[in-house]
This record gives sequence, structure tokens and C-alpha cells, in this order.
Amino acid sequence: MKALELPLFAPDSNASPAVTAVAPTGVSAEDIRSLMKKRFDISLAGGQDHLKGQIFRIGHLGFVSDRDILAAIASLEAVLQELGYKGSTPGVGISAAAKALV
Repeated sequence: MKALELPLFAPDSNASPAVTAVAPTGVSAEDIRSLMKKRFDISLAGGQDHLKGQIFRIGHLGFVSDRDILAAIASLEAVLQELGYKGSTPGVGISAAAKALV
């Protein structure tokens, strides 16, 4: 998410090993969630209570393979492009993920 220049909801010191919460700027969290489901059949959780519509969450606890992570990030990059997000260069997220998984 950092490579995509998407701000995390929680600071690194409070990061969860089970879920990544993202608070996007310049693009709607609900639009991201909707398009990820519609185009790629990938469900992202939304915010709850006062965070509804402000964040999306990517779960990565349990049986999650490298392929799952790469597919989710590549799909997210495509969705961000489709929504006109200008915060990152296409391909940087998948490249960062691939390097991290080696």
C-alpha cells in the first residue's frame, strides 16, 4: 500500500498481522470496494461505525498464498487506474509486493 502511496489507517507501530486498513485519499473507499468486487470478484471489507465509507480493509490471515496477494494488489492497481487515482505509477505496487515475497 505504501508503494501505491495509499495511506494506511493505522501507524506502523499499530499495524495488524491479520488485516491492512487503508484510508485512501483522492478516491472513494466504497468505489474501490465496489469495483474490486465487480471486475475481479475480490471482496474488500469496509470500515465500521464512524469509518464506514472512509477505509477499506484487506484480510491476510489464514490460508493466503503469494498468488492471492499478487492478484489482489494487481487488481487494486487496475481499479485505482480506472477510478483515476493519480497517487502512484502503475506497476509499483505489484513490483513492491513481488520483491517482498521473494
